[in-house]
Amino acid sequence: MKQKTKFNSENINTFIGEETEFKGVLNSQGSLRIEGSIEGEINSQGEVYLGPKSKAKANITAKKVIVAGELIGNIEAIKGLKICSTGKIYGDITGDRLIIEEGAIYKGKVNMDIISSQNIYEGKFELVK
Repeated sequence: MKQKTKFNSENINTFIGEETEFKGVLNSQGSLRIEGSIEGEINSQGEVYLGPKSKAKANITAKKVIVAGELIGNIEAIKGLKICSTGKIYGDITGDRLIIEEGAIYKGKVNMDIISSQNIYEGKFELVK
């Protein structure tokens, strides 16, 4: 069974375009889509999507995080994290669900009470503490 995690583009409150650079703390009650570069901290009550050309040096706390670009920093994804095939993450992950597509790069520690991870090519596994 192939399960897809999709970014809900209807609820985007903030969009940072390809030609945009942001430094600082970004707090949002809604969802964010980042295509440019960001440095600092991201706190969102919604979803955070880092596009394929995005570059982020940031710690992210959000409901759900989808990474298709490059991130150097830690992630706390309360309702799941997906690393797309073009995604690169260098940092630690905390949350309840992890999906890594083939071709994605991840280097860091995973700290989850319950991991429900699915690689579309290798099937599904669960680790329960």
